[in-house]
Amino acid sequence: MKNQKSYIISCIIGAAMIITGALLAIFYTVPQGIMQTLPFVLVGIGFGSFGGGLGGAVSIHMMKNDSNMAKQIQIEENDERNINIEHKAKAKTDSFMSVLLLELTIFLAMMQVKPLVVLVFVGAIFLRIFVLFYFLNKYRKEM
Repeated sequence: MKNQKSYIISCIIGAAMIITGALLAIFYTVPQGIMQTLPFVLVGIGFGSFGGGLGGAVSIHMMKNDSNMAKQIQIEENDERNINIEHKAKAKTDSFMSVLLLELTIFLAMMQVKPLVVLVFVGAIFLRIFVLFYFLNKYRKEM
């Protein structure tokens, strides 16, 4: 379980990103290049960080006050059935995302996007395959 301070720091960083993005959107009157999207990216990432940090900090605070709830959550997190369900869901998600990544790469190539963009996606596919084989070999040696 993470420390409550890390969630509070995440919350503060998120709030700073939201304020920075809003101020850039308001006061930067003639945006060009990356400045056209940067304020909105900052606001989006800021809201995600703020919400995640706030949710984590509140849940840790609630678990500190209610020891029975903390024990129940720890039992559920360490339950072998829940762990197997999570691993199976992650495996299915990886299978889906690998097919989606391949289809997206083919789509971008057919749309004649810059070759560098297509090569980045091809690199991501090869990286996924490399990581898959790495963990397959690692777990075969362990089990």
